[in-house]
Amino acid sequence: MAKIELYNSSELKTCFICGDDLHKLEAPKEIHCDFCGRTKTSSMNCDSGHYICDSCIETPITEHVKQKCLSYKGDSPIELAVMIMDSPIIKMHGPEHHFIVPAVLLTCIANKTGKQDELSDKLEIAERRAKAETPNVCNYSIGTCGAAIGTGVFLSIFMDRENQHEDAWSITNLIVAESLKLVAESDGPRCCKRDTYISLESAIGFLHDRFAVDLPISQARCTFSMRNRTCQHEECTYYNIGFSLV
Repeated sequence: MAKIELYNSSELKTCFICGDDLHKLEAPKEIHCDFCGRTKTSSMNCDSGHYICDSCIETPITEHVKQKCLSYKGDSPIELAVMIMDSPIIKMHGPEHHFIVPAVLLTCIANKTGKQDELSDKLEIAERRAKAETPNVCNYSIGTCGAAIGTGVFLSIFMDRENQHEDAWSITNLIVAESLKLVAESDGPRCCKRDTYISLESAIGFLHDRFAVDLPISQARCTFSMRNRTCQHEECTYYNIGFSLV
């Protein structure tokens, strides 16, 4: 399914690694996959010779997110988010980011509190709720960012609450409101990577202030600028010029 979604997206025509246009080769040839290192036969690559094999983009996106979370042993949400988003199956923009936000926060809390045995079940809940409660497409008519809403999905699971609980209804709306405000202040155009960083930093601050839970805010330096044709570059807090040089 992930492969079909990618092939139907605008990213099909550009390289997952550098963002350059893909071109059809005169004849298929054996090429090393830049992600897994295996040698496969391909009829396309980019001007820089990059290639990602079909096997690397066939893993269902949500399974990839959960696998990365369950294997992670640290407590830095941004570090884990970048590890997840570095995969070629994670599109530059897409609703998978709405699940990534609660998934990495739940993972880091589980690792910090020693409750890893509960993580798998909580990730399943987060997957279902992110799909049901966040928009599949973010646009100005909706006026909301699904990554920011993902902070509310996280908090209600963290608190083991549903929206029928009086305390959960208020506080989950509050964490989403704070995240959305910061996303709005970043201006446009939309960038799912930037908004994921913002939402995670907002949630980390919220956990510190409201629950005395401290998770590290690792320095987010975006590695995705070359894939994003609408990148703000120096106008974005997370821009790293090193990843725009080819």
